Amino acid sequence: GMFYTPEMSRRSRSIELWSVLQYLGKEGVDELIYGLHLRAVQLGEELWAEGFKILNEIVFNQVLVACDTDVITNQTLENIQKSAECWAGGASWGGKAVIRVSVCSWVTSESDITRSVKAFVAARQEVRQKDFPG
Repeated sequence: GMFYTPEMSRRSRSIELWSVLQYLGKEGVDELIYGLHLRAVQLGEELWAEGFKILNEIVFNQVLVACDTDVITNQTLENIQKSAECWAGGASWGGKAVIRVSVCSWVTSESDITRSVKAFVAARQEVRQKDFPG
């Protein structure tokens, strides 16, 4: 792999991995991964309960979210980013616009996820109010 990937151009990447493994140990790494997965599943479930579409099976820390249309999805994403409440990125999946969320911090709590879901709901509501005022 070192001859065909850009990763080898980054000096000493293995030292970071070794350090994490030394510090956390096998159980600590397992707990970290499991915790990130639990928060991603929570995010997917709470967003789904609020009427968002969850387009992927959540197998680790990634959640693909969509609204009713690509336009609403993209505008909702823009509103989320402007709010600075949480970070999400845009992507295309199956030819459709999606909001891609990666739960990637070990300090992300259940309440952080719920707070982020509220930001999603507010961002979508802002789009709906702009399109259908009154």
